[in-house]
Amino acid sequence: MTTAWGWSDRLSLSYEPMDETHQEFVQLCAALAEDNPATFVQRLDALIEHSVHHFDQENIWMTETAFPPAACHKQEHDAVLEVMQEVRRRVASGEEDLAVRLAEELPHWFEHHVDTMDNMLARFMLTQSRQNAELQDAQQLSA
Repeated sequence: MTTAWGWSDRLSLSYEPMDETHQEFVQLCAALAEDNPATFVQRLDALIEHSVHHFDQENIWMTETAFPPAACHKQEHDAVLEVMQEVRRRVASGEEDLAVRLAEELPHWFEHHVDTMDNMLARFMLTQSRQNAELQDAQQLSA
């Protein structure tokens, strides 16, 4: 028996807006493992809808902060979204074994993505935020 995958401190990046979005992603992703083939497409649709908004938000943050590896990060978002959409099409046409495979593999992808790309983005934004606050403090002191 495998333990259900879910949110843990291991996935926290200490950047609240990102962590909140990631908690929702984890909840929707974990729901894919439910043993109810009749509702898989509906659960996957909810994850896809969330992911579109989730990835768009991160893409906006990367643009606004001029995050150097933004293109690579966005490319990974696009690729995983394309996989989810392709699995959705194929499961809807009867390839139900892909549902189990996606439910197994997507958590591994997400953990790696958080550990690498999202971790870099969160650290970059937190550093920029601190630098901006220090600059504002310095400007107020000199005014």
